[in-house]
Amino acid sequence: MSVTLHSRGAQRGIAVLGRVDGAGAQELAQALDEAGTAGLVEVSFYDADTLPRDAVELLAGRLAAGQALRIVAYHALLAHSLMRLGLPVRQVANRPAQAAPAPCRALALAGSAQSLDKILHIVAALPLSDVAVFVLQHVEETQVNLLDQLLKVRTCYEVVMPQHMAPVRAGTLYVAPPGFHMKVAHGLVYLTCDRKVQFSRPSIDALLDSLAGEYGAGTLAVLLCGYGCDGVAGCAAVRAAGGTVIVEEGSECEGARAMPDAARDAGHYDYVMNLRAIASVAAASVAGDAAAQGPLLELFLDAVAHQCGYDFRNYQRDSLQRRFAVLLRQFGFDGFGAFQRAVLSDAALFERLVSELPVGVTSFFRHPEQLRLLREEILPYLASFPMIKLWSAGCSTGEEAYSLAIMLEELGLLERSHLFATDISAYLLDLAKSGLFPQAGLEQNRRNYLAAGGGAAADAYLVQGPGFLRVPEHLRLRVLFHRHSLTGEGVFNEFQLILCRNVLIYFDAELQRKVLQRFARSLHVDGFLVLGPQDGLNMMALELGFVPFEAGSYIYRRGGALHD
Repeated sequence: MSVTLHSRGAQRGIAVLGRVDGAGAQELAQALDEAGTAGLVEVSFYDADTLPRDAVELLAGRLAAGQALRIVAYHALLAHSLMRLGLPVRQVANRPAQAAPAPCRALALAGSAQSLDKILHIVAALPLSDVAVFVLQHVEETQVNLLDQLLKVRTCYEVVMPQHMAPVRAGTLYVAPPGFHMKVAHGLVYLTCDRKVQFSRPSIDALLDSLAGEYGAGTLAVLLCGYGCDGVAGCAAVRAAGGTVIVEEGSECEGARAMPDAARDAGHYDYVMNLRAIASVAAASVAGDAAAQGPLLELFLDAVAHQCGYDFRNYQRDSLQRRFAVLLRQFGFDGFGAFQRAVLSDAALFERLVSELPVGVTSFFRHPEQLRLLREEILPYLASFPMIKLWSAGCSTGEEAYSLAIMLEELGLLERSHLFATDISAYLLDLAKSGLFPQAGLEQNRRNYLAAGGGAAADAYLVQGPGFLRVPEHLRLRVLFHRHSLTGEGVFNEFQLILCRNVLIYFDAELQRKVLQRFARSLHVDGFLVLGPQDGLNMMALELGFVPFEAGSYIYRRGGALHD
């Protein structure tokens, strides 16, 4: 990272590039000292999604001391994290606002070698709409092309291999016949025997160039696997007309990646995506204003799992649909297709989606009646172990993990405990690692602490800083935060105590069962599992062989034989 102090007349500013680490906080402090206290200093963070604890405390301390600072964040996550702690921050879009994309009027799927299965997969995912679909695959002129027959059994679109001068009809899929260039103009399909383009007839360039002229910004072109450079010029024409070009990720092409790589190397594309993401974006684009539900939602979740490695496919659908409807508006998109294109291609925007998709509701010592049982009965029992291993699963911003650390210290067990806290969101983990929390929750935290059996020392553990609360350093360093997905990753240790509260409520029954089975395999034979009172999993836990520790507590022990 770099920290640069600059001046323009009376205006002084500090530009911070890159992610900020501990050393960066020291550089920032030096720049603030050099800027002085006379007049306003604008501190702009261009790349950071979060700031380390030292940097946040530095900014808050300077503001409290009266230094006039204007904090500018170019990433929404950083703006959110600072506003959460009460710091004044102005968010600036890190990319120019874009007009809503034109409705998709024509979809082109084009490829050569290794593209047949890709075309079939994408077409099978398309919902029936009034969009015209054009499919072109390089084949030898003497070869019988059965693509139209293969597509007819996979789609509700009318599939035709058109004749010359055939009218273009909505809801129809046109397959380029071998030996002819297929072009579109004035509402008609033209078949010509002009010379080969890039050694190909039919030519992708010829088709895409004609679609760009006919449909302009309403063109969505997908370039799949193949050899040669056919399609590169056509992609350029589509983009010049305001249309959108998606190029398949070359690593999926089993050696036949020259064609998509050539378009990418020339810069004639908008997005590079894998097949699952292409199928999802294409389906949402032709569907128009359709909401994130039904098959469109399933395609998107499948794309997220394969393109980004986050698996939400077993989350409850009603909950996901509500959250996507809210997030689509919050992110400023008019349609699900544009939302997908941005989320699947922008890592920062995707991380924001992951962090905001679950409805995170947490506090220190939440559900204090459960934690009182832990303090008074379970943790004293676990004190017989030479080393106690605990896991806070789905820890969000860390309040539960730090609550456990506080109880362990008060019982004299912290020094011989390994406390792991995991979440799927790297952003939420960064917030948790900082050990900084909003001032507004102090009174509720105090009440929860007392109800959980704590003494009168709540403020010793939640120290009031300049506008926020901070966990003492010795407690913060005792919690080991790691990224871990409950949906796709398995056992990573054996624990005497596992807490997973108000997380599984978002999963469907199949995934809930799988996660409980993973907890069973992660739990010491004399260990305890704590679930959330709202999770509604008591019957499933009993079916899997867990034994209630106390009726109504939602705390369980392993039974004699847990079912796989």
